Amino acid sequence: MSFPATIRPEVGQSLITKVSRLFNGTLGDVLLELFQNARRAGARAIHVAVYNLPAGTALSIYDDGCGIDDPANLLTLGDSGWQQDIRAREDPAGMGVFSLAGRDVVVRSWSRAAGRGWAVHIPADGWEGAVPLAIEPCGIVRGTEIQIMLPAAWEEQLRSTLHLAARYFPLPVHFEGARLPYEDFLAGAAHIELWEGCRIGIFHDGTTEAVHTPRINFHGVTVASRLPTLSEIESPHNWRVRVDIVDAPALQLVLPARKEMVENEALSRLREAAEVALYQAIACEASHRLPYKAWARARELGVFLPEAEASLNSWVPTVADTANRYQGTAVRSGPMIIMTDHEPDIEQALARALDRASPLEGKLVQENRDFVGYRWYDTLSRLLSCSFVVQRGGISHRYADDVALPDDFDSGSVEALSAEILLRPGGPSPCEPTLYRIPTDMLVCNNSCWTLDEATILFDGEADVQPDGLADLLYASLFCYSDDCERDSWDTQSLAFEHEARNLANLLLLGEDEALLARLREAVFEHVQWLIPGGRSLTISADRNRLSLALDQAA
Repeated sequence: MSFPATIRPEVGQSLITKVSRLFNGTLGDVLLELFQNARRAGARAIHVAVYNLPAGTALSIYDDGCGIDDPANLLTLGDSGWQQDIRAREDPAGMGVFSLAGRDVVVRSWSRAAGRGWAVHIPADGWEGAVPLAIEPCGIVRGTEIQIMLPAAWEEQLRSTLHLAARYFPLPVHFEGARLPYEDFLAGAAHIELWEGCRIGIFHDGTTEAVHTPRINFHGVTVASRLPTLSEIESPHNWRVRVDIVDAPALQLVLPARKEMVENEALSRLREAAEVALYQAIACEASHRLPYKAWARARELGVFLPEAEASLNSWVPTVADTANRYQGTAVRSGPMIIMTDHEPDIEQALARALDRASPLEGKLVQENRDFVGYRWYDTLSRLLSCSFVVQRGGISHRYADDVALPDDFDSGSVEALSAEILLRPGGPSPCEPTLYRIPTDMLVCNNSCWTLDEATILFDGEADVQPDGLADLLYASLFCYSDDCERDSWDTQSLAFEHEARNLANLLLLGEDEALLARLREAVFEHVQWLIPGGRSLTISADRNRLSLALDQAA
């Protein structure tokens, strides 16, 4: 076998037998394709109607455009028959009418070249070229009418699908004597930029678009495409982009179905232009809260923004029962000190120490690494580390995120307890950190177990530590809801932990007898006291084997 010297791309003749598989055959695809053909033909309006014919229900789509000069162009796959200016501007593929393949269709059109109208009937089995189709004269005097025998499924969805097809289509579409609603694809945009035959709309709202949401409009055909978005820190509104293509030949849709954009150099340039438009819109705002990386990207694109607004959330100590940190109020003025993240038991004990007496000259604020790079953020004071020093039996022990107490260190009173923090002062030049030691009265060490049984609970024996305060610290430092299917609800687990924490605090601070009395009082209060009638009293006498109740006589 010998090989040819050269080869060239060709379209196989058998392709015509597969035309019914080029499109998915939905009513929406058919309407969009026929509407686009009408627009290219210079139509001023499209009229859609439903007729009851002897053969059944038919859908008629008529446009008042230039018509089709040569009937042969109608069914020549890949030959659009459009004028040179249309081919150069929109790159039509000559496939749109084949969205009707496999359906019973009658086409009537005006030929300006011939000066007369013509018609052709294409039966459902006449699309594959096996049978010649007769061209007959007709009385149409302008434009093109396409009449399709309407399946029952299409008839049910016709009204809603027509509304979708006409929503962003630039020509009036009439159905049942009324124009269907039209909407500008960029309606609601905060800013619109013109770029190489496109309208770039910038939106600033609370909408978060899914990946499959249409972002580009090609004369009524909307497609999803990756376009830039921006989010400002702690803002409920996002910046997003939509593009309305007006006259941009280099931006093309993937054929034949036109469901996505061709990933070419023109689309890459559009994305960069959209990104520039986003930053230019933000530059018109009084201030912004962009992450530093976005701010630096704007400078790369030639848009010079001021630094993000200098504010951070006040630090709120995290609790054990959440994977998320609670947001504090915004701090916009005065000295700020960045607080790094620590375990809940460390943060809860530190917050209590600072509430008693704080030597810090500034407001603790929550770290936000998205701001790293901004001058105002990088020069803030920073709390580098936090640990606790425990004095017992004349020996000092240290507890921190990565430093544990000895295994045999029991819960109870200690001789002294203090928080030790290392603070790096703010300013443009590096400074030596300052060590602060702050006396405190309580510390709960979770020992990486997060249970009351495994925790080490310490308090200053000379301080005025109250059971309620210690119970609150235990709850914040240790309680974690378990979503195990065999466990109770969050409310039940939380209430049970509160009872256990309060009993343990009473036991450590008041002794066994007072702790027991507190539990008995709590049980009577919750389950018995509300039963006693008003104005009367109940006397209880009980031990492990006997219970005696006496209710005084009513007045």
